[in-house]
Amino acid sequence: MLRALIAAVALLAPAPALAAWKVTGLPQEVTLRAAGVDASGGLHVSGAKGTYAVSRDGGATWRLAATPEGVALDFRGLAAVGPQTTILMSAGDGPAGQAKLFRTADAGKTWALAFETRLPGSFLDTVAFRTALTGYVLGDPVDGRWFLLRTRDGGRSWTRLDGPPVEKGEAAFAASNSALFLGPGGEVWIVSGGLGKGRVHRSPDDGKTWTVSDTPLGAGETAGLFGGLALSTVRAVVVGGDYKDELAPGPSIALGGATWSAPPHAGKPRLLEGVGRLDAKTLIAVGPRGTSVSPDNGRTWKQVDDEAFHAVACRAGTCVAAGGKGRVGVWTPEP
Repeated sequence: MLRALIAAVALLAPAPALAAWKVTGLPQEVTLRAAGVDASGGLHVSGAKGTYAVSRDGGATWRLAATPEGVALDFRGLAAVGPQTTILMSAGDGPAGQAKLFRTADAGKTWALAFETRLPGSFLDTVAFRTALTGYVLGDPVDGRWFLLRTRDGGRSWTRLDGPPVEKGEAAFAASNSALFLGPGGEVWIVSGGLGKGRVHRSPDDGKTWTVSDTPLGAGETAGLFGGLALSTVRAVVVGGDYKDELAPGPSIALGGATWSAPPHAGKPRLLEGVGRLDAKTLIAVGPRGTSVSPDNGRTWKQVDDEAFHAVACRAGTCVAAGGKGRVGVWTPEP
């Protein structure tokens, strides 16, 4: 009887307050593919038509601050290295002059071209920083290996590393600036599509050695893994799907490291492109068909809305998401 009473009380007790996106928009209706939060709480988003915008008031207002040299570029990657320092990465055909990295150290007042490649087949996908000095860039495979860059001086200069080998047809998706992500130690993770299963390449030592594993998420020419988030030195959560069939059946989240499994996920099967950490236990995954939240570090998931976003970034209890038509969301707890 006591157990039954406790169960009944638990069912009647109010659930912990969820949170919700507070959605605003930029003046331009452009597709945004990257988001960032800097150490001072500044919010950053970037995307098509040379767009880069910063908010210093929690997303209420936005200041456009992109480099004039990038008006025709698609800034699908950004790294909010500091309150004044940002790296912008343009995705596109390298031989056509579209694979570039720009750096500002004065909040966008001036910019410098930090890197450019015109290698055949080059296409940049993701930029991510471990510290204010050390960062990485992932590009599509060139000559059978991932195209991988590293900086040790805050993005002023970049060195090409010997990336791990790929299988024929394997590639990354420049959809959410998270096809490469970093762990708390020396881990570098790369997620891919293009094959029969979504794959994860992992290095424990800043790119010196690599292992690769398959996930339960299906893949193909338009499907696979789009992004991920490191949960520890050996564990991560990855998300994906099919951008040509956003409601394709099958899992869109996998949890693991050396081996992977699909956690329980309440909601419609759909494409998820990015994932971030709100707090010690809460993870948020976004995609063009809605947001899912995990309250237990990725072990279980629940779809909570139908908001359409491509990328998400979180820091110190604040998440910012970027989507189509200039839409930006800031995750705010409900009272």
